[in-house]
Amino acid sequence: MARVAIAGGSSSTLGVSIISALEATGGRYLPVILSRERKSNHASELWPRNLEVRQVDYHSHSSLVAALCDVEVVISVLLIPGPDWVTAQINLLHAAEEAGCHRFAPSEFALSGWAQARVDILEAKNVVWRAVQSSVDLGRIDAARFPCGMFMNYLGIGCPGDATRTEALAGFQEGPYLFHLDNRHSPWVDVPVRQDGTTPNLTMTDIRDVGRFVVAALDLPEPWAGRELGMAGDTLSFDELVALCQKHTGMAVEARKVTVEQLQTKLNSVPPISLSPVWSFSCPSSVPVMGL
Repeated sequence: MARVAIAGGSSSTLGVSIISALEATGGRYLPVILSRERKSNHASELWPRNLEVRQVDYHSHSSLVAALCDVEVVISVLLIPGPDWVTAQINLLHAAEEAGCHRFAPSEFALSGWAQARVDILEAKNVVWRAVQSSVDLGRIDAARFPCGMFMNYLGIGCPGDATRTEALAGFQEGPYLFHLDNRHSPWVDVPVRQDGTTPNLTMTDIRDVGRFVVAALDLPEPWAGRELGMAGDTLSFDELVALCQKHTGMAVEARKVTVEQLQTKLNSVPPISLSPVWSFSCPSSVPVMGL
């Protein structure tokens, strides 16, 4: 039995997915939840089976090392707003190294590395990954990141029928993103448009499959070796997605095109956030950090 620590597992739907997949292995992996609160009410509601919750301080190296002393793998699904998200993950990485953990995965679960490196507002994720790669290169820990595209469960927010909606959401609790199907009078989809007038395809993965994929990666006998272990439930064009939304909601769904210029105007209105000196060595002095 190998202990797998899930950082942020008590407050993240993705954490629920990974922990459920670990439990389904029949004892091969034992999930341990790292939380900033000891046995919080939220954690108790999520885990009536009394899974182990270890309270940690992500700004205390000794606290993190003590919590990870018997852990084999650390999976981060932390959702801490602002610069603390980077600080917490890098602190967690170095504590995992000292505690003798074998594998580490930062809180990625979004775009591929190729795409992420081209999105300025995701620079914080790039900073964390560069720190992880450095540790892998120095032989301090094995690591991987898990891009999965958009969570397919966003489509369940406007799903008709209580039972069907519950199944589609699978515990997902975030608000609409791109797909605004919960507006029963005039649902719409935000469709990004490139400068040449074309629209990109969208890759999506069911959040339950993300957990299963991560557990499958744990079973790999070879090292993760700083690789990108990507997954895709489906990849469709926005035209295909809008058609599916219309079919299953039984309503006309408006495709609202959003241009690069419109997105840039929105970004220009977001004030830059000063970054913590802890990680300013590998990133510009200020970066607008959103949606982390």
